[in-house]
Amino acid sequence: MFELFTPMSKVQKDRQVIHDTDARVAKYSRRGLLLNFLVFALSLVFGDFFYRENNLAIVLITGLLLVTLLRSYYLFRFEVLYSRAPKRWRTQYFIASFLGAIWWSVILVSLTWVLGMREETLIMWLYTVVFYSSVANVFAPYIRFLKIYLFIGMIPAAVTAMALATVDGYLYAAIMVLFYMMLIHQARVTGSGYWQRLEANFVLHERARGLENEQKSSRAAIELKNEFLVNLGHEFRTSLNDILGTLALVDDAELSDRQRDLLGMASKAGERQLDLVNNVVDFSKITTKSLELDESVFDLRRLVAKLVRDFSLEAHQQGVELNYLLDPELPSRVRGDAARLRQVTATLLGHAIKFSVTGNVFIEVSYAGSEDDMGELQAVISDSHYHRTDEAKAEVDESRLQEAEQTGRVGIGLAISKGLAECMGGSVHLLKTPAGGNRLVINVRLQTISHQGKTLGADQKLRGKRLLLVDLPDRVALDLESELNNWGVHANTVYGYEQAVTLIDEESKSGEPIDLVLIYNRLNSFNALALSRELAATETTAALKQVLAMSVLQRDTDEVQQHLEHYPQVSCLEKPVMYKQLYDAVCQRLLSSPSAEVPSDTVLEPVAPVLDVPGTRRILVVEDHRVNQMVASGMLKKLGCYVQLVGNGPEAVAILEKERFDLVLLDSELPDNAAVSAVHKIREHEKAANSRRVPIVGMIPELTDEQVNQLLAAGFDDQVGKPLRYEALEGRLQRWLDITPPPLPAAE
Repeated sequence: MFELFTPMSKVQKDRQVIHDTDARVAKYSRRGLLLNFLVFALSLVFGDFFYRENNLAIVLITGLLLVTLLRSYYLFRFEVLYSRAPKRWRTQYFIASFLGAIWWSVILVSLTWVLGMREETLIMWLYTVVFYSSVANVFAPYIRFLKIYLFIGMIPAAVTAMALATVDGYLYAAIMVLFYMMLIHQARVTGSGYWQRLEANFVLHERARGLENEQKSSRAAIELKNEFLVNLGHEFRTSLNDILGTLALVDDAELSDRQRDLLGMASKAGERQLDLVNNVVDFSKITTKSLELDESVFDLRRLVAKLVRDFSLEAHQQGVELNYLLDPELPSRVRGDAARLRQVTATLLGHAIKFSVTGNVFIEVSYAGSEDDMGELQAVISDSHYHRTDEAKAEVDESRLQEAEQTGRVGIGLAISKGLAECMGGSVHLLKTPAGGNRLVINVRLQTISHQGKTLGADQKLRGKRLLLVDLPDRVALDLESELNNWGVHANTVYGYEQAVTLIDEESKSGEPIDLVLIYNRLNSFNALALSRELAATETTAALKQVLAMSVLQRDTDEVQQHLEHYPQVSCLEKPVMYKQLYDAVCQRLLSSPSAEVPSDTVLEPVAPVLDVPGTRRILVVEDHRVNQMVASGMLKKLGCYVQLVGNGPEAVAILEKERFDLVLLDSELPDNAAVSAVHKIREHEKAANSRRVPIVGMIPELTDEQVNQLLAAGFDDQVGKPLRYEALEGRLQRWLDITPPPLPAAE
């Protein structure tokens, strides 16, 4: 069977595309349908044809009316007929259109043969040309049908005009044939462009649909990966919680210094593994933009100083000198996410130490406040020597940052740090300086709570004392001189044995002898030991008191220990030099008594009460895991609380109905959703008994925000992360029970 339209491409086989094309054909065909009938009727009314050929005119107009009604049936019932059988509608409408073209051709032939090329005939020919021009544009997508349709409607009239054998007949016949050929060419171009345009749109839609499906698949894969990472992180946390909790409960009172150091190293290794797990989970949250900050008030100076102390051993093990400077205007108390800030700084500091090319890492912390109590913390971590004059010349070098990421020199830690810094309203950049080396700059927005900085209360007896700094790094020496002057101590800096001896002699001759010498020992050498030995062996400086600044690894060597035993006027101070440690050492050496303040590396913790002492905060711990019970109990007792342990929800409800507790620490992962059930029963009992609402703090692993909100909606008052950390638990008790935390070390 001869097909008037055969789909050749995907777009021509697409039902929606073909429906839109056929709807377009039907829409424009309706416009010209009645117009054809009206034009011919008017030509009969105002012309001579009706009077000369009355019967033929009636037959022609009757036939045209019937064909018009037939085509109207298919056009005005398009949606109904098309929805049943699209291909059948198209075929039947094409046939009806052929009938219309045949009958219109009969009309033109009749007018031309009877009247010749007169005004009435020419008007009909002109209308035919205009009508078929518009038809050619509408039917252009169906070029095979259009060729036949135009041929039927136009060529018979041209043949009849030639049959008249007149000049006008030949001329108009030639024009009609030429116009027919032009319409066919135009229709072929228009139809080709129409399908090409639809092909392009179809390809774009297909590509967009494919990208959307890929995006959905990618999103599903990311969600699956994130869920896997969260679950895996929870399993790792559970194991690490057992390890760290057990280490935290070891009583180090009877341990030797060596055993205590090993215990500390094991604890720090476990904490690093826990930080790694948290980093992976944080990375998954950053990629899905689901990370939320846990903001609280914290001591900014203490956080930075503790961070430097924690990394000092690692730096010295890798042969890297680690030093730091704190801005004197650094506020004592700020509000922000202390854990995330420490995580960002620790990650980048660790990488700076690991990949240092100069063997020197310097961290400088400054703070720029504003009138609305918001400020910006900036921490600059440099693995090269640089001066403040380089600051104006420093430029952001994102290419080096990207190169560092691509070569694996910073790993996932940088991506996590950048994401966390951005979450805290800041950024992470890598700067280049004329002196070379890397400078990582961390900017974080914090709220200032207390503007007053902490200062050491210097002993009046220290005023006028003279101290000599030997071989200290330039910037550390300048900052240390300024701090010593605040204590009333006069300080000078020299480099090498000759300068030291020369200045000591000069000061002694002037009647203002040096009281104490602080000698900075470089890594991978014992320059301080050699200088100390020479000073001790010289008669004029033998009695001079000395403090050697050394790393822990150097201090524990047999050579240093023998030197300290042989020369009682010499003591040792751990690097990097902390102000409070130095203050204690100066008081000890010059005043022969320790300072009245607590050493900076000591945390005073109340002795845990074994019995329920009146006035002691009573804490109920609901936990089914034995090791977790031990960890929570040990930490709470260190915080001076009376602790009672239960293993399930019903026991917790029963004991709360009989006894009074100040706070409940409840594991959110009790089997069979027992935690939520227990909270509901506790709250119902409180309402029924009209008793006080006891704060319930959930011990919660890494859950989604929706899951955490569900627990809070169920009746929990707060949450603390699992595995438990001493600082986090201390903060929750301080928040809900106003428990005074152990005294903070004085600021360095």
